[in-house]
Amino acid sequence: MILEPLIAKSLRDRWKSLVAWCLGIVVLVTVQMSVYPTIRDTSTDWEGFTESFPEAFREMFRMEDYTSPAGYLSTELLSFVVPFIFMTLGATWGARSASEEEEAGTADVIFSLPLHRRDYVTTRWITGLLVLLGVAVVFGLSLVVGATILDMGIGVGRFANASLMMFLSGLVSHSLAAVVGTRTGKRSVGLGTTMVALIGGFVLYSLAPLVEVFDTLNPFNPMQWMLGTRPLTTGVDVGYVALLLLVAGVGYLISVRSFTRRDIRV
Repeated sequence: MILEPLIAKSLRDRWKSLVAWCLGIVVLVTVQMSVYPTIRDTSTDWEGFTESFPEAFREMFRMEDYTSPAGYLSTELLSFVVPFIFMTLGATWGARSASEEEEAGTADVIFSLPLHRRDYVTTRWITGLLVLLGVAVVFGLSLVVGATILDMGIGVGRFANASLMMFLSGLVSHSLAAVVGTRTGKRSVGLGTTMVALIGGFVLYSLAPLVEVFDTLNPFNPMQWMLGTRPLTTGVDVGYVALLLLVAGVGYLISVRSFTRRDIRV
């Protein structure tokens, strides 16, 4: 059973922060897109400039076809900055999915009500998913508007692919943070553990083209599943999408099991 009042309360309590996240995404996209006309008008110079970078540097940051609209947006937005925004957002909501009431000292009130812990965790999960979905829609719309104004020639479907991958990046982060949060009852532990894991995964992913051992491990690295595709040029990888959904689903099940079995501090 989904507890709609709990969803409404969570969104109402944090609507200002959600607006800030959305505005931050829009400003970031606006700034990066406003730079592109300069890149486009001096494409020959930029091609020579990027070619002058060491090959290791270009491989690390996946700098391919930088002067094309899709290549520019992939490098500047989708290779690091925006994915980590969504991962941080997902981890923040996932970590508090089952620890917030304990830390606030209201767990005795909430869990004295006739509700199942599974319903509580499920509702918290759905709230986090709605937040990620809403921010992903804002991200996609800002891309579409900017690309239309600048006549970038990228189809709406490609931007939908990019928004989907950002949503899934946040979802996996949300899943990991929820697992740790439900087991420990501490939001800071859930958030900190998740961010350390994500940063470690990103380091392995970034160095994979340079280190043979990391390259061998990369197919098993969730960062490769999240960042290793080029949704603006080649579309989404169905296999990676399935893996990300599987990880999120397993995380949900573990979260429910952990929360229903753990003693709650009141």
